[in-house]
Amino acid sequence: MIRDFDYYDHIILSCSGGKDSVACALLLHEYNVPADKVWLWHQSIDGRNETEHSFFDWPSTEGYVVKFSELMNMKLEFQWRAYGFYGEMFRNNSRTNDVYFTYKNDTIHLPTRGGNLSTRMKWPAKTASLNSRWCSGYLKIDVAARAITHHPELQGKRILFITGERREESHARSKYKEYEIHRSNSKNRLVHHWRIVIDRDERWIWDMFEKYGIIPHPAYFLGLPRLSCRTCIFYSKDHWCTIFDACPEVIYMLQETEEELGFTLDNKLTIREMVTAGRSLLLPENRKYIKLATSPFSSDISTNNWVLPAGAFGYGGGAI
Repeated sequence: MIRDFDYYDHIILSCSGGKDSVACALLLHEYNVPADKVWLWHQSIDGRNETEHSFFDWPSTEGYVVKFSELMNMKLEFQWRAYGFYGEMFRNNSRTNDVYFTYKNDTIHLPTRGGNLSTRMKWPAKTASLNSRWCSGYLKIDVAARAITHHPELQGKRILFITGERREESHARSKYKEYEIHRSNSKNRLVHHWRIVIDRDERWIWDMFEKYGIIPHPAYFLGLPRLSCRTCIFYSKDHWCTIFDACPEVIYMLQETEEELGFTLDNKLTIREMVTAGRSLLLPENRKYIKLATSPFSSDISTNNWVLPAGAFGYGGGAI
């Protein structure tokens, strides 16, 4: 189904700033796709601007993605649901919050008009189903699809939408199709979805980083194996202990949230119990990355002295 790159008017890469989506961009570069044809789209999981509620994301992620887009000379746009993860989790007898996306120097607002009133008031479920594990569906997948549907430059166009899932990551992802018609496809636009690195392994991903001298997101240097959510619901006890070691205030905030909801993030243990049962993955030589990970990012992301991060080839967290 996937055609030559020249066939498409626009190539959109969903870029979290994690290792897989960054490797997707590097692969497009190797395929000699013109940089000005590739748009990096980043879904901000905590919202943005006046609709931001800092809760589940790394403060460094957006800045890292900005630096990467500048390095690659690729256009960058943001999409988000108002008040992000926090707003969706605390939805009480209401519709899901509105969607926004950046376009040139403007912000496009997409109000939520349909749907039934409903209540969440609990964490996403630890399951492969996107209906119960609503974080990915409501904060990324649906947000990107609505932005494609309403984007002023995408009407009547042929679009290739690329994401970085890999079969190696989990049993559920091993069954994903490499390519399919995207949910935003319509009579008014053609949208193909290509998981361009689905059959690549993690060794290949890190080899691409080393080949191009790309410094990974600082969270990987803390010993964490995944990016996207700072406090992923699938983290192991060791990962939770690492987060507490790096930024204890985040754990205290989430403890208070569990108490407020009367509902734990894990099926059996409280966040504090998971922290206590775990072992921090932070190494003494990697503590310098704490500030980089927990602050707005403005550092260089390319180097001639590349180092494999401590979180490479780690276990658990993220994909299911």
